[in-house]
Amino acid sequence: MNDDISTVIDGLRATAREFGNDHGILYYSAPDETSYRGYRDLDENARRISHSLTKHGLVPGSTVVIGLSDALQVADAAFGAMYTGIAFVPAPVAGFGAGAQLGHSVTGLVKASEASAVLVDAAVLERLGASKDSLGASVLVLEDLLAEGDPDAWTEPAIDGDTIAYLMFTSGSTGDPKGVICTHRGVIETAWATEQLFSNNSDATVVGWAPMHHVMGLGLQAIFPAITGAKVVVCSTALFQKRPIFWLQLISRHRGTMSAAGNFAFDLVTQLATDEQIADLDLSSLVSLLSGSEPVRPASVHAFLARFASTGVTASMIAPAMGMTEAMLIACKFPGEQLTIRRFDKTELERGHLEPAGPDADPRASVEYVSCGRWTDRTSLVIVDPDTLQPVADGQVGEIWIDSPMVSPGYFRRPDATAETFGRSIEGSDRSYMRTGDLAAVLDGQLYVTGRLKEMLILRGRNVYPQDIEAAARLISPAVGIGAVFELHGHPSAIGIAFEYSEDALAESGETLPSLAAKVHDALVTGHSLPSLAVGIVSEGSLPRTPTGKVRRQPTRQQLEAGSLAAVHSSGFAPGAVTTS
Repeated sequence: MNDDISTVIDGLRATAREFGNDHGILYYSAPDETSYRGYRDLDENARRISHSLTKHGLVPGSTVVIGLSDALQVADAAFGAMYTGIAFVPAPVAGFGAGAQLGHSVTGLVKASEASAVLVDAAVLERLGASKDSLGASVLVLEDLLAEGDPDAWTEPAIDGDTIAYLMFTSGSTGDPKGVICTHRGVIETAWATEQLFSNNSDATVVGWAPMHHVMGLGLQAIFPAITGAKVVVCSTALFQKRPIFWLQLISRHRGTMSAAGNFAFDLVTQLATDEQIADLDLSSLVSLLSGSEPVRPASVHAFLARFASTGVTASMIAPAMGMTEAMLIACKFPGEQLTIRRFDKTELERGHLEPAGPDADPRASVEYVSCGRWTDRTSLVIVDPDTLQPVADGQVGEIWIDSPMVSPGYFRRPDATAETFGRSIEGSDRSYMRTGDLAAVLDGQLYVTGRLKEMLILRGRNVYPQDIEAAARLISPAVGIGAVFELHGHPSAIGIAFEYSEDALAESGETLPSLAAKVHDALVTGHSLPSLAVGIVSEGSLPRTPTGKVRRQPTRQQLEAGSLAAVHSSGFAPGAVTTS
């Protein structure tokens, strides 16, 4: 850790001086098409863009939304904004629908972030079309800024570690997006943490494909390596989606030491890789293969290790991690330590306690969890009873509270939401904690994440709200009534929905229960890009509710699986797991 580095500007400039263009970001836009941005050139482009932004009237304290087509453009613009002392907001524009949809998305970010400008490239500008005139902010074109700017005329802004580096907005699908503030200090601290957690240092080669508007892609594939001096190899997300094995081929080709992906990516390559492709892979260079951004499934880890054993990948390389935008990196399996996967007694878990299951325990009476490792020495992690707000004993399930220099100071212009989540205190401690909303237990120094208080679904790196899916289901047919959506474990499907149906409306529609279930399944899987969906149809008035009439999601799942809530029709659940009347 370099104490002389207090801002991202300090970090990149130090890296540029030490490594020049020998280290930098290699970008694959196609399997045989690459472009490169050395850190010296990245520093120069940042100064060039910053000089242009200043000429356009942007000053420290301003905000700019950036919507750009490839990773190198995003890196140039992000550092250009930070070199100006302004906050940037990444917009998901790469491969993002039609112009009208794009304009609506960017307009929402402009409004929520109070942005003064929108920075796009020529291709995105063309896709915006006429909607560019109604974004609510001036539109700047990256190519023009690079042509106009003078890097030698750049003046370093008067900023410090508390200056906002960027805002990362949570999903706006509920109509209530919140902009997470990340300061320059938070970025620097997270960069140093990546060195400890998975050896992201100047000897590392980071390989990735995550979207650059996502914190995993932007941070791990651009910002943090530019501070630590790591080399980066990145391909477009679209390229990974078309050819998932290309991710592992890049690790093999470039001797990657670190990479990160969601659990679904491990499933994809395991299912789709051919024997011939695997025979050509050498993954023995890996130090940390991070699995994060969504729950880590033991079955996925086991299957991946078995399928790719011949490539040199080992269990100790797999690094399950837990993080979130508000707190960045919370915990991870450290390099060289053993991967920990344990079975726990299901009955005890339902009582809120992790009790290891014996070697001869019935698998149906136990649940398997992957440990997310441990936390850095600059982080304090406490498991707290969400009702009493008091710390619980080891092995007891509670909410994760975190105090770390990586934690955000709060939500942009949202003092109410900030007060609810940040700055929480625990009796007997002078630390200021953040409530994560995640449920977990610590056992033998390892963190086991068991669920989420707010029931958000994390699917392939996306935050999906169950109420959105429930509302969409009711629009599919008049026969579909109130419902509950929940995550599933131990079933063929990742997500389940149980909804009440109207017998009269079903008769009037001419549908049958099986055809209604199929219609709901197909519409929701397609409309919400769900990996899989189980459907349960129940009688009116039978779903568990709160005293105010709100359907309770987890009790619905539990009652279905216990047989105390009978379905009149079901599909996609484990055989025998749901009772059908």
